Amino acid sequence: MPIIIMTIIITFLILIVWTYRSLGDMETNKKILCIIAEFAVILIGTSITYMISKSNIQYPNKDSMLYVQNTLILLFSGINGLFIMPFLSRGIEMTYQENITLNQLGKRIILCTVILLFLLIFECGYMTTTQDGILRIMMGK
Repeated sequence: MPIIIMTIIITFLILIVWTYRSLGDMETNKKILCIIAEFAVILIGTSITYMISKSNIQYPNKDSMLYVQNTLILLFSGINGLFIMPFLSRGIEMTYQENITLNQLGKRIILCTVILLFLLIFECGYMTTTQDGILRIMMGK
């Protein structure tokens, strides 16, 4: 478990620094708001994916379910963020600097949404398999 926690921490540190730098010359408070808003969308999408993937999983108790849920959602949200947030943040920064139009930013947002949906569909099956494996380990099978 310490390896997973370290992976999550490192992923989030890389994600925050990369996204922050992708926002360029924006004011710090606007950068923070962008990062929070982008991550909230990814967290919600990943949480929905987790809920779908656990529909056929029977946990022995609520504590084990919450433990697995929190770990998987944090891990996959960080990974999904690495695919989406820096690219989207760069588009926001380019719009802020008036290098691209809002229409071009809209196209970036659509592209990011499609990529995120593809990742979440792929992850749904992977999360189910991962939960099954964790439960087998927990039950000693």
